[in-house]
Amino acid sequence: MSIRAWLVRQKIKKAFRSGADKGPIPDDVNPDELVLQFRDTLTAGEALMPQPPEKTEIISVDENGIRGEWVHEPGVDRSKVVFYCHGGGYVWGSPKVYRYLAWRLSIAANARVFLLDYSLAPESKYPVQVNEALAAYAYVCDQVGGSQHVALGGDSAGGNLAYALAHAVKDKGADMPASIALLSPWLDMSGSGESAVFNADKEVMLDPRGLGIGGDAYHGRTMERNDPRCSPLFADQKGMSPVLMQVGSTEILLSDSTRLADQLKSAGVAHELQIWKNMHHVWQMASNIIPEGRKAIKGIGAFYRTHWA
Repeated sequence: MSIRAWLVRQKIKKAFRSGADKGPIPDDVNPDELVLQFRDTLTAGEALMPQPPEKTEIISVDENGIRGEWVHEPGVDRSKVVFYCHGGGYVWGSPKVYRYLAWRLSIAANARVFLLDYSLAPESKYPVQVNEALAAYAYVCDQVGGSQHVALGGDSAGGNLAYALAHAVKDKGADMPASIALLSPWLDMSGSGESAVFNADKEVMLDPRGLGIGGDAYHGRTMERNDPRCSPLFADQKGMSPVLMQVGSTEILLSDSTRLADQLKSAGVAHELQIWKNMHHVWQMASNIIPEGRKAIKGIGAFYRTHWA
């Protein structure tokens, strides 16, 4: 681990885990109010997020119910697209916050990036986000002449949405994306992975209580937390596109990726699991600071380029 990554890890731990309340929610507290407080806290810090160079091409889309941003380095192959779903527990996040990551992905993949601007919970609940993703996916595929030129990506809850989108595409019998890259994906809203226990004291950002609150805000408790519709880890993995997973060794979500890798192997799906030692949740977002973030993004780009048609 680089000294920069260690310093970032310590800062994140202080911000997210010091004094974290891990107990049950009191009966007189509305969980959605906690979600909105969490959103306000993160939104207040958005000004500190890096932005790409001024030369970066950014085009907003808001038409026919499809919202998002095209972000790319000038001169990349415009016929290839990374369709990316941002993280934020389904309750926070926007394309603006992810422009820097999208710019780096654009360079690494030699492609344009479409950042989906999906509706957030608790105001909007499942299946709104999946339906928005499906419509936007069809729009992007139409822009480049077919899904063979489109790769999916997403981190954390965005990894959940990207993978749920891939399953929805498969279930509809539509054309699958060329490949899928998942960054520290949250694939099991029931929190049944063993890493939720053995990494409980090593994790520096997430906690099971917070994940449970965010998950409930998303699916509105209208289904079990292990329902494949909200926890695509439990879906049938046969017929999926090639998948890359990048996850930190000390994350409580580690088991989401390791279990998916096992399932993909059993289903005969091409996949690659990368476990990065001591990396924090979605460390790629800190690529402006830490070399491990830049290296990981280069690996994602190489994976995408391998599977373009």
